[in-house]
Amino acid sequence: MMMRRVMGVLFSAILSAALVAQAEEGAGAKWENRINGGLNLTRGNSKNMLLNAGAASERKGDANEVSLGAEINYGETEVKKDGEEYDETNVDNAKAFAKYRRLLDERNYVYLNGDVGRDEMADIRYRAIVGPGVGRYFLKGDKHTLSAELGAGYVFEDVGGVEDDYAAARVAQAYELKLGDGTRFWESVEYLPRVDDMSQYLLNAEIGAEAAMTAKLSLRVVLQNKYNSEPAPDRDSNDLTLTAGVAYKL
Repeated sequence: MMMRRVMGVLFSAILSAALVAQAEEGAGAKWENRINGGLNLTRGNSKNMLLNAGAASERKGDANEVSLGAEINYGETEVKKDGEEYDETNVDNAKAFAKYRRLLDERNYVYLNGDVGRDEMADIRYRAIVGPGVGRYFLKGDKHTLSAELGAGYVFEDVGGVEDDYAAARVAQAYELKLGDGTRFWESVEYLPRVDDMSQYLLNAEIGAEAAMTAKLSLRVVLQNKYNSEPAPDRDSNDLTLTAGVAYKL
């Protein structure tokens, strides 16, 4: 029941943002869409497989900015025990997000964010976060953007078989540098401390780069770090993931 309510809230936020953006379509506004994927295989003395895929859509150009996206990662490795071989899952996670920003002037804005995800290896059945806040672009141009955000969030989660929901503060920062069509560098950091116990927090960071091969196709490398100060029993607090593949601009 809790998860259905969370998904309903996130779906409503995504739909509302898209409708508002569409209703106020500006002359300079446009959607940029891309898909990405990667597959790493090892055969021989060791047998490993890592698959990642994702899609993202971003709209900018007027007072309404919308970002939507989803990603999935899955991996297996061969384990040998007692003379037998079998495949063991070592990566299994997925995430979807929606972000809506309403510009108050050229640099300042208000936002509403929502995301939901799961991670089998971290024993996270689901974690959803939704909340509003304010932000500012300290740099905003065709080549680079630098923004910071301060807001609140509400977290719904099932970690280690225990369901919980709580209020959290949110501090975030993001930077992107575009060197040309299909070539870019970006990084972001998000800190979410629990309001009633600041010693419990989530910390998410990402750094990535894309290098254009053609006008549409790019090589892509992304490093993600997720830290949970209170992980599920017998799980580590820190999860670090490096993925490589290609991105295609639609």
